[in-house]
Amino acid sequence: MTQPSKSVADLRILVAEDESLIALDLEAMLAAIGCEVVGPVGSVDEIVRVAERQEVDGAIDGALLDVNLRGRQVFEVVSELTGRGIPVVLTSGYDDASLFPAAFRHLPRISKPFNEAALRRVCASVFLDPKAA
Repeated sequence: MTQPSKSVADLRILVAEDESLIALDLEAMLAAIGCEVVGPVGSVDEIVRVAERQEVDGAIDGALLDVNLRGRQVFEVVSELTGRGIPVVLTSGYDDASLFPAAFRHLPRISKPFNEAALRRVCASVFLDPKAA
């Protein structure tokens, strides 16, 4: 018997965003498309703690990480997340990959302000089919 295909509405997504209004907006958009939001968390250290808890609390299907959380860049934890099998999408007010360290320029990203249709597309393409990212 084959497993039913997972849809965007079945995703558990870790949200890392330190601006409360942006976090609320992102959380509302994800909820509107049926996703379960893990977080939002507002610091790099919280990202790590949530990732470590995932085995207990349930698998995380993907992470939307603001590049800069309270003055600290998230790049130092990206490898830990991807090593745990959690695909990552970077979020930023800047849509210029050259501003990121070279090792992370290949990562999928979505620009702020968020658009619900674009958010749905990136979640589907990256979190449902991580090999496509």
